[in-house]
Amino acid sequence: MSKAHLLPHVDTLGNIDECVKVFAGPGAGKTRWLIEQLERVLKQSTKLGKTGKIACITYTNVAAEELIARMKYDRSRFEISTIHSFLYRNIIKPFSFHILKDENGDDLFNIEELDGHDEHKVQDSYYRRWFETLMSNSGKNYNLYYRDPAKTKAFQELGSLDYSFKSGKVELITRKNRGAKLPKSNKELWLYKSKYWKDGIMHHEDVLYFSYLILSKSPRILEFISSKFPYIYLDEFQDTSELQTWIINEICDKTTTTIGVVGDTAQSIYSFNGAQRKDFINFRKGKSKDFGLDRNHRSTKSIVNFLNTIRNDLKQQPKTDAVNGISIKVLVGPIKKAEAYFKKNHPTEEIHVLARSNEDVSKINGSLGKSKEDLSKEMFNLDGNSQRSSLIQSILLAFKYKEKGQFSKAIKEISKPIKKKVKGNLPNIIVRRIGIEILTNIEGNLTKSTKIFDFYDELKKEIKKEYGFEIGSRLSKGKAKDFYSKHSLKELLPYVKADTKSDDLVRTIHSSKGAEFPNTLVYFPTSKEFLTHVLEGNKGIESDNDDGTRIYYVGCSRAMNRLFLSIPDSTGLDLNVLKKLNLEVVNV
Repeated sequence: MSKAHLLPHVDTLGNIDECVKVFAGPGAGKTRWLIEQLERVLKQSTKLGKTGKIACITYTNVAAEELIARMKYDRSRFEISTIHSFLYRNIIKPFSFHILKDENGDDLFNIEELDGHDEHKVQDSYYRRWFETLMSNSGKNYNLYYRDPAKTKAFQELGSLDYSFKSGKVELITRKNRGAKLPKSNKELWLYKSKYWKDGIMHHEDVLYFSYLILSKSPRILEFISSKFPYIYLDEFQDTSELQTWIINEICDKTTTTIGVVGDTAQSIYSFNGAQRKDFINFRKGKSKDFGLDRNHRSTKSIVNFLNTIRNDLKQQPKTDAVNGISIKVLVGPIKKAEAYFKKNHPTEEIHVLARSNEDVSKINGSLGKSKEDLSKEMFNLDGNSQRSSLIQSILLAFKYKEKGQFSKAIKEISKPIKKKVKGNLPNIIVRRIGIEILTNIEGNLTKSTKIFDFYDELKKEIKKEYGFEIGSRLSKGKAKDFYSKHSLKELLPYVKADTKSDDLVRTIHSSKGAEFPNTLVYFPTSKEFLTHVLEGNKGIESDNDDGTRIYYVGCSRAMNRLFLSIPDSTGLDLNVLKKLNLEVVNV
């Protein structure tokens, strides 16, 4: 592994047309460097011409928006987005005719209905259609999977469906195993996906697969990419999946595009999604120049010094005007008491609680009296009418966009289910007017905490009266009606993702990637986890078999001013070791 603090500082990079690999630790100023580099390329390049653009691919939409907001020069010359948005816009959308049919000439994807890409939330209607086809093909009885607990486990496993790419072969796999014993042959899982594709529904993970498929069918499309984007920069490259790496390698090997990648192997925490640390280390080895960013501009001196004890390959320096800060506190006792300790000592401030797993987040939320279930997923699980649940999801998502001031996105999102319903029988201007009316209506209803059933019922009546069509199916009985009658629009909003994770104060470490918080509490379910991944962290941070230490390292490195570590007890811990690391133990 390259040691970032021993590499030439990236500010010494001279030739803008050289492919570069930048090793950068947490809080190292990657965003600042990327902006400066993008603007330097715009001013100095002779390859851009009048139409060429500079692409910058980030890990989240939030990161992309931050880059755009901080750009000083002509923003029209840059395309800053996530990898999924970049591939959809530049490969899938213009070349979708390549996925209309499969290699046998059979229908593969309904491109007439294609309208963006969505998070994969398992919908009851597609789930049932899949099993109906399986039963018809095999004659087997799958009724067990329509009942809990098998159905709940099956939804969780199917929700983790992803693509594996090894030895040039693409396969569908489930990233989670909940013991559902689903039909999991590749043929059976492709059949499940095809139910969505026939309706023109593309999930986020499908974007990578179909980009791969299109480029495999027509490699000349790479020339289009190179002509449009003579320069491409990618952030957080250590977390790229197998298919992402293949696509970027294809662009590198078969075009003249200048590629720059930025990453940190110690923050590689997505092996469960196919990410491999070695892909960043080996990327264009010998064909690109390595540089480093080793200063931490985020955290206090005490936090930076603590982070340095966990890893051997990078010794970060705090920024020149960094304050010493308070010592890192190890809070020993139940998580509820740890939170009470913080509130007592800092009553006017908030603290973000980070945990390794979703199960731990649910446990913490339960202890703190907060909601444990993702109500948005529950809606899709319970409502067998995918058109209705998708409509409600789009309405809520559109409202979140509107709250963020992204009105055009809000209208586009809310227009999707309306367009599918009217199938071209209404002009776009009328579709837009309907969307605006719904948005205006929901804003008023939200203040009244209207139940979803009441809102939906009233919406149906109004649209029918004014425009003469049924916007959604009738809702009269069953689990779906019970759910919609129980929950309000307000209750579902926190679980609807508008480009980012929920803004909950309790979240997984994975969902906090790229963020920073003034006050951070990292939760360890056992003292053994704390011992293994913190006190002995430098033994496991470079492991290719377990992301554990890197996950907790990422969690701790989110802290700006105060860092707290929560453990249930001190079993097996040598308190003298904690003192040597300047960790203050507090029994709560």
